[in-house]
Amino acid sequence: MPSIQLFGGAIRATYPSNLTDASDLRQVPDTQEVYLSNDSDLSLILEVLELVTEEGAADDLSAAVKYHYSSLAHDNTALSSSIASISLPSPSPPPPTSTTTPPVLGPTTLIGTQVVSKFNKSAEEADTVLILLALWRLPSKNADLVLTVNYPIKKEGKGEEESGDVARAAFEEAVRTLRIEDFGLFAGGDE
Repeated sequence: MPSIQLFGGAIRATYPSNLTDASDLRQVPDTQEVYLSNDSDLSLILEVLELVTEEGAADDLSAAVKYHYSSLAHDNTALSSSIASISLPSPSPPPPTSTTTPPVLGPTTLIGTQVVSKFNKSAEEADTVLILLALWRLPSKNADLVLTVNYPIKKEGKGEEESGDVARAAFEEAVRTLRIEDFGLFAGGDE
């Protein structure tokens, strides 16, 4: 798997080699990096978002990752959504690499599924989508960095459910290797 430069090299992560940068195909917001698989419905989305404080998320990483997941379910117009697990980062953050590097909390990860009816299909034809979400929080920059992997594990309400192992492997590798190279990407907060 190659290391990919995201946001002009401000962030690096290892992604599967069979992905295409969606900005080569369509307009993508400046706050997102979207990659699509060439041979499946797998997608990886990295977003720079404002640090959420709603619903207790200001000081609670679990509440923050749930908020982002709920927001995604809303954006997907999900018919239903469920959370299988949430993993919090180790209690003591690693020391910053330099005195000018702001603290990064995370990653906090969430695994869930959403039932999504795409392209005006009926609820009976809805897809069950595995959602893998990771949150890195940068309080001094007032930013949340959110990686989402989407992978349909059951299409159109038929057939056997896929394991999602390919998606899990891609997600775990991206989370493990994600590095912020340039904190100037995050405009908010303290300098």
